[in-house]
Amino acid sequence: MAKKNVSSQPPSRRTDRWADHRRWLERAEHIATQPINRGGSPHPTVRVGAVLVDSKGREIASSSNRFAEGVDRRRPERYKDGSKSLWINCAEQMALIQALRQGKKISGARLYVTLEPCATCAGLIAEAKIAEVIVPVDAMRRYAKLKAKYKNSIETGLIKLTEAGTRLISVDTHKPVTRK
Repeated sequence: MAKKNVSSQPPSRRTDRWADHRRWLERAEHIATQPINRGGSPHPTVRVGAVLVDSKGREIASSSNRFAEGVDRRRPERYKDGSKSLWINCAEQMALIQALRQGKKISGARLYVTLEPCATCAGLIAEAKIAEVIVPVDAMRRYAKLKAKYKNSIETGLIKLTEAGTRLISVDTHKPVTRK
């Protein structure tokens, strides 16, 4: 009979869910801040990234808030106040559509986003049966130029997610200090 390996120490490759959350949020941030020609956000002040992850921890899809495929992002009038939101799609929408185009199963997935979802995206997330939405704790503060109408839309979105049973997790993205 083989002897069991018994140790009072945890396995060296122990899974830290918070570390996983921070890693995926870091990935979402990286996607948002990529150069535009590499999929980064063209928005001048609110660059949002989203990563959709399945229950096994594998990336399903990712995107930034950006223009739809084939829509000309170079036209300056599309960046004027009041026009950007009509032209630039949310990162959550783009990640969801990317996953659906690829035939991925999204029900029960986790969505990592650098900013809380707006009312429209929250409705889509609820309809898609996304299990969890994970955002940085200080997400809205990081977007100092976010207009009041978007803050209100986010507040409505949070209510939608709560009522739909989608779990919202806020993660401190700052590296924890190890005390000796």
